[in-house]
Amino acid sequence: MSRQGAIAAEADALVRRLLALEEGPMRARAAGRALAGMDPAAAAETIAALVSRAGQGAGSAAVAAVGQAVLDPEAGLSYEWLAGLYASAIELGLEGVRAMLLSPAPQRLWEEPLDRADPRLSHLTLGHKKSLARVHRDPDLLARLAAEGEPVVVRELLRNPQLTEPFALRIASRRPCRPQTLRCLWQERRWRTRPAVLLALVRNPYLEPEVALKILPSLGAGELEEIAADGTLHPLVRAVAGTVSRDRREAGRERG
Repeated sequence: MSRQGAIAAEADALVRRLLALEEGPMRARAAGRALAGMDPAAAAETIAALVSRAGQGAGSAAVAAVGQAVLDPEAGLSYEWLAGLYASAIELGLEGVRAMLLSPAPQRLWEEPLDRADPRLSHLTLGHKKSLARVHRDPDLLARLAAEGEPVVVRELLRNPQLTEPFALRIASRRPCRPQTLRCLWQERRWRTRPAVLLALVRNPYLEPEVALKILPSLGAGELEEIAADGTLHPLVRAVAGTVSRDRREAGRERG
């Protein structure tokens, strides 16, 4: 079997292994352990193969787990190993893999509004707001809590069973918005598996670029092209979106 065939087989096996696990920390840490067992060059090529298969279904779920593993200190990916992966990605010209390891400074900085007090919420303690966010059914109150954007409150709000996808999309699309609030959406399992929410997050210029770069490989080709053309976004996010889209098209032609 050729090296390219071996890498493809390894990527397919990893997809099957990861999909057998529940989405979340368990899957991300399994991805980390599997990759850490490879030499960095082989891991870089395997991740690149995953990226080329992503954009829909199983491939997207697997590459999302890899992105989560990079940020999870319990995933078993040491700094030295990640440095080796980064160097291998550069040497092999795997821009999509290299980008998943970057943490560039944001293009759009968040500034706390001078007057952001909501008269209905101003008398409530943080603990009370968290409790309301967790169980309340009043859509107006939930919207007010979301608009305040306090990350610890939004984290509870995102777990409220009354919350709908359109509401989550409103949070993901809000501008300006605290970067930590947007990261909460990506960290919450219920919402980070929704393609529309992921796209809204990446298209929000207040999302931390390091998070956007880990979401990109799981998006579809059309979505990547939209992001590449969006002048409001971080230049690196736009460039990587274009590169991943182009590489995926080329990989599809080769497989075809």
